[in-house]
Amino acid sequence: MQGQTEEFGADTATALKENWRPPPAALILLIIPLFGVFAALMMLVLDKRQPQSTASAFTPAPPRSVVNFAAPDFELPLLDGVTLVSPSDYAGRPLFLNFWATWCAPCVRELPALEEFVARQAEYPDGPALLTINLGEPAAVISSFLDGIGISNLPVAMDINEVVKRDYGVQNLPTTYIIDGQGEIRYMKLGEMTSEDMAAYLDALTQPDP
Repeated sequence: MQGQTEEFGADTATALKENWRPPPAALILLIIPLFGVFAALMMLVLDKRQPQSTASAFTPAPPRSVVNFAAPDFELPLLDGVTLVSPSDYAGRPLFLNFWATWCAPCVRELPALEEFVARQAEYPDGPALLTINLGEPAAVISSFLDGIGISNLPVAMDINEVVKRDYGVQNLPTTYIIDGQGEIRYMKLGEMTSEDMAAYLDALTQPDP
């Protein structure tokens, strides 16, 4: 009888083990931490996809257009550091106002054409003129650079603090503004300027307004 009781007790214990199921509350307590781990992993993945700072997502406003407005006046030193130059010095004459820097490859490529234009116009003191404005570089750097590439007859004003660049809304280099004899900016050329371009702009200035 005792053996039967022991056998029955063993069978009952085995059956209880096989049929036991955890209560619903226990399952919930086990699942909640798993959801927390999953949520943390998802937040980490999404965070990596987001911009690291608000600055990287910032889109700058388009440059202010100065075309068809009076050219902002200024006074800048030439390479000698003493002589000052201003757009008003060219009153009554078409003026090409070119912004450039020595580190800008297309700027460097256009310098021979600009120098050639200056040489041709030397015979016509009341004719079209050209003034280049270097941005942010000291006179010694500019002079040494020009000597190194054989450019010696180019008027260069220095916008050391880039104030004139801001006033004209320059965003990219090179940029050239074509100013008519009345001091109004008529055209803006982005990129390298060629001799053919300059001739075409001068022709356009002489055409009557539609």
